[in-house]
Amino acid sequence: MNNQNNIPPIEKEDLLIICEGEADEVFLKKLGEKNQFNEYVVWSADGRDKFPEKFKAAIANFKDHKKSHLILFIADAGNEPNRTFKEIVNQLKKITKVSNFPKSCCKVASNKGYPAVKIHLLPDCNEPGALETLCYSVMKENQQIAECIEKFANCTNTIKDWPIERRDKAYVQCFIASTNQEDPNKSLRFYLTNTSFKFDHDALKPLVKVIKNSLMAAKEQANG
Repeated sequence: MNNQNNIPPIEKEDLLIICEGEADEVFLKKLGEKNQFNEYVVWSADGRDKFPEKFKAAIANFKDHKKSHLILFIADAGNEPNRTFKEIVNQLKKITKVSNFPKSCCKVASNKGYPAVKIHLLPDCNEPGALETLCYSVMKENQQIAECIEKFANCTNTIKDWPIERRDKAYVQCFIASTNQEDPNKSLRFYLTNTSFKFDHDALKPLVKVIKNSLMAAKEQANG
């Protein structure tokens, strides 16, 4: 039994998604539920620097239970997506005997005797930003609030010029604060869990496609 970090063993699902934080975990689980393709497990690593730790646990699970056959790492692209991708690969290479890693975002690297590996960056491959970039692309359909946030950003004369990842994190926090009178300090995880966030929004369809393709690839790995 895989008891690393007290993680329940995976005995059924062919796809494991390892993400950065709790908000990502909620987002990815609900995205699958709302779009009816949630045949995967999601682990939160509590930070990108903890990816290797979760990777080792996933490999141990694979050795014990022959699941999952594909591990999909999902992380914020940050301001330099190519650099972020390379950093993730280098992190993972240092701690395991796995020999093959993807050469670019969203490509699958197969490994004999180990799970295949795939890496995807948010909001999308080669685009700077973060989970908040995706979320705000949905939130800003509330034009009244979005216009106020934009005016605030212009008024500060700083936020609008921040790097995309930080700017969108600020926009999301402004949006959440403006819609939670009882506690304007609520987190993105709370917002995704307790509101009618549109997980079927067109802006999320590219990510839905990535995960669906990953599910198919995981099944191919299992049958190979």
